[in-house]
Amino acid sequence: MFRRPCLPELGPWVSAVWWCRGAAAAELVLPAGRAHLVLCPGGDWNAGMLHGPASRARLVMPAAAEPAVGVVFRPGGLRPFFAAPASDLADLSVPLRELGGRGRGRLAGRLPGAGSAGALAAGAPVLDRVEQALAAGADLASAGTGQLVSVAVRGLREGHSVAAVTARLGAERRALGALFRRDVGFGLKRYARLARFEQALWAVRAQDALPLGLIAARLGFADQPHLTREFRCFAGFAPGRLHRMAGPTPWHVVHDETFKTGWPDPGTLPS
Repeated sequence: MFRRPCLPELGPWVSAVWWCRGAAAAELVLPAGRAHLVLCPGGDWNAGMLHGPASRARLVMPAAAEPAVGVVFRPGGLRPFFAAPASDLADLSVPLRELGGRGRGRLAGRLPGAGSAGALAAGAPVLDRVEQALAAGADLASAGTGQLVSVAVRGLREGHSVAAVTARLGAERRALGALFRRDVGFGLKRYARLARFEQALWAVRAQDALPLGLIAARLGFADQPHLTREFRCFAGFAPGRLHRMAGPTPWHVVHDETFKTGWPDPGTLPS
């Protein structure tokens, strides 16, 4: 996988763009409360797929090494590009051709082909095209309206309580919650849980990972069973089933590479 930061002008809404040859084995993509846009090099924009803000694991099947291009949006990052509220897209995968609104109508034409050179040489021109189209299609006038949500996201990711974040912003909790759901896809409390789950995921997969009890204490979980319950809720399995060596990213779990005892029972995955 070739992954790089996005253009500076896209920075408030997009955290990264990536190119890869496609999944060679089935993978679970663990949730982080963000939306992803996946496109096919050489194909039409409308053939792409938007995976809405995620709070549950998503299974990705092998793609016969077919290349793919991706855009990783920040929490709240969909607003300048799509008219649909993020709450309407949460935990859904929607073909891009079915989405209207700001930006998408200007994502026209075909993407450059992937080529046959190395990842960097083949992926860079495609990523350039994706970034240019996103920058051209962004509704920059909406940037200011997302500032309140951005501050709230930052506060929750820093581990502050919903009450503390609301008080710091001087906002009424119900009104802030409605705005947060519209832009981020989840309520304040659920997103706070997702942010802490993401921190726990990084901690569990670190090469020098601490014991689970210490991780739970450092991240503010009530105890280790509380950490395990949150993992089961968002990932579908207990943290002890992960090896410390990550897959392509800490959010990717590849069968036989990272799972200690095979796939989780499909019945345990969040629905």
